[in-house]
Amino acid sequence: MTATAAPSVRTAILDCVQVNLAVLADRRHGPGRHLALGARLRFRPEPGPDGLPTVDPSPQEHLRDGAALVGLRPDAVAHRVPADGLRAMAERASVVYAVADSYDMPWLPYAGRARMEHGFLVGAHRDGAEVEDAYDNETAWGPARPGRWTFPWERLPTASFACTLSPVPEYHAPRPELCLDDPAAYVEAYTAHPDRLAALRRLTAETWLLSRARHLHAAYREHLGERLDAQDHLRRWDQLTATAFIAQRRAERGRPVPGALLPELASLLTADREVFAVRPHRP
Repeated sequence: MTATAAPSVRTAILDCVQVNLAVLADRRHGPGRHLALGARLRFRPEPGPDGLPTVDPSPQEHLRDGAALVGLRPDAVAHRVPADGLRAMAERASVVYAVADSYDMPWLPYAGRARMEHGFLVGAHRDGAEVEDAYDNETAWGPARPGRWTFPWERLPTASFACTLSPVPEYHAPRPELCLDDPAAYVEAYTAHPDRLAALRRLTAETWLLSRARHLHAAYREHLGERLDAQDHLRRWDQLTATAFIAQRRAERGRPVPGALLPELASLLTADREVFAVRPHRP
């Protein structure tokens, strides 16, 4: 394994679809471009697994929206791409962005343990497939760290979709934008769900995504030169993420969980509007 990700890429505030898009954005457009992935702070939950709402969009939608924010465009999009198809794509392009099941990715701690859609980059190397993944996270099975690996092509998972990414001409940095729905129904769905363990497992993933999105949005606003008083708020989001994980682990052991978890989630989602309020643009 070798280290990957440009030094400018803030891997710890990016999710598993954004992070490798971020690497390409900075590689092709220069340091800091990837922070535009945080331009739009969204809270618009959609129906998700187990009858619970989720803020996690489909990977292809997430990639398409993120690519537009950083001045890239998905090209040659293909679905259900086996390893030999990825090889053919990589031999025609310098790098391919692919999304597949983390359960089948030998470079991640999730391999053989957990299933989720996860993005990675792959190129053709003389010794096989060169996989690059800048994902940075602490998992229940050990840390996932940015790296680059070479595998025989047959060890690559089948991609749910794959594409190349090309620059968009006449790019303009997006202005910060808030798209925040009322959180009441979202919090109530998790409060009232009859399967407490299923709700806590989903909530652990949700708070992880929510926290990273807010850190990324704050980083983009600061990158634009805005002085944003959000540090205390972001620390509360980090604490909530940790509390959700601890609550899940306690529930798995049949132990009581913190009662303040969902009220704190409601409080933070409500406070987002004030903390991240976008002031009128002055030319």
